[in-house]
Amino acid sequence: MKFQVPFRLPHAILPIALLLSTAVVAQDAPGGKPAMAAPQAEPMHMAPAKPKVRSTILTITLGEKAFTLTPADLAAMPRETVTVTNGHTKTTETYTGVPIAALLEKLGLPFTRPNEHTLLKTYLVAEGTDGYRVLVSAYETLAPIRSTSAIVALTLDGKPLAADGAFKLVIPGDTRPQRWVQNLKSVTVKVID
Repeated sequence: MKFQVPFRLPHAILPIALLLSTAVVAQDAPGGKPAMAAPQAEPMHMAPAKPKVRSTILTITLGEKAFTLTPADLAAMPRETVTVTNGHTKTTETYTGVPIAALLEKLGLPFTRPNEHTLLKTYLVAEGTDGYRVLVSAYETLAPIRSTSAIVALTLDGKPLAADGAFKLVIPGDTRPQRWVQNLKSVTVKVID
């Protein structure tokens, strides 16, 4: 096959046209095999994974209010146990930890009738030590709304979380645990004005 340019190309485009014609001729080489391989793009390299840093303290923030909690601090707070199905592993897991409602109460946002409208426009940004962040409506973390609490877990099946850090956000009812945050290091509470 002979490539012909039916019109006059500007000098800047001519090298591109010649390169394209070479690729077309190469595809039509005898034997059905290309005489010249088409140029291939360099593979994209992913950034190296961040090493897992185990969470050891948890920072809770609402505007100017901020406090840090250790596992012992959370163990002294009201705790709940939730049984969930982990959509990744297809196993049933039992977590025990502090309900998000208890943390909201510590910030001055208890689930009461006067606070209900405020909680409807409040959200949480939960972040792990690896930078993984999720957004959760504060209202949907409450047991009276979901029938079970979203919790900051301290144990899994009665044992410390191990590789998941000292703290893990667990949201029962999610069919996929995409919003569960391992090695939870902070929960930032924000209210929409």
